[in-house]
Amino acid sequence: MIFGSTTFTSVQGHQSDAIVTTNLTGNFNPSSIGSDANAWDNLVSSGKNLRRFNGITHNNSAPHNFQFDGTNDFLGAAETGYGGDPFHMNTGADFTLAQWYKHVNNAKHIAFGITYSGSDILFLSTGHRVANKMTLENEGGTRLEFPNYTFSNNTWYYIALVCTAVGDMSVPNTYRFFVNGSFVDDGSLAVNGTAGSDVQIGKTAGSTYTAANIKVGHVHVYNAALKNSHIRQNFLATHEINSDRIYGATYTA
Repeated sequence: MIFGSTTFTSVQGHQSDAIVTTNLTGNFNPSSIGSDANAWDNLVSSGKNLRRFNGITHNNSAPHNFQFDGTNDFLGAAETGYGGDPFHMNTGADFTLAQWYKHVNNAKHIAFGITYSGSDILFLSTGHRVANKMTLENEGGTRLEFPNYTFSNNTWYYIALVCTAVGDMSVPNTYRFFVNGSFVDDGSLAVNGTAGSDVQIGKTAGSTYTAANIKVGHVHVYNAALKNSHIRQNFLATHEINSDRIYGATYTA
């Protein structure tokens, strides 16, 4: 399978191409949210949108983002009249989930909550189980921890979770975790392989919400397990090394 080029400029190290588009099913840019006040538009042609629940704040100054209030804000499955049809994924096949988010020290963030029929299938979080580190949890409560990276207060990060699925419910899938385009940890976790699972950001099915003042920027979803170089390409394509307004410099904007 051939993905986009990973050519770099020689001056700043900034990616010269756009993000990888092969197998891209969700491309959510907070600078291009669309005209529907109830939804965050998917920039993939004919792609499904994310619904904006409970008046989640959209910050329209750079870096553009959605900001959580810590009470009941989240982004999730759209429906008729509220962004169209729900954005789905298959937890039983290869996938990649990635997002820019602003970390708040010790605070809880449900980076991705994957649910089906109102129940959790899988969720990636920080501060919910372990402070300032990411963990991945399945519907049975078994956790895969990623201990090799500690997140800093008031700092933007590009995180990515890559799943290589085996297609056998009795055999755990393999997960690789990346921060700012670099590999951090990997491990295995058994997950209920379910097509048509809803993608949520900021909430589990069990009504655990992201804490106040955490922000989310670009979000990318693929129905493939991206290579290390592809994760790096997307990281470089969505920030400027020398900018303090587009997830750049010290990423504290």
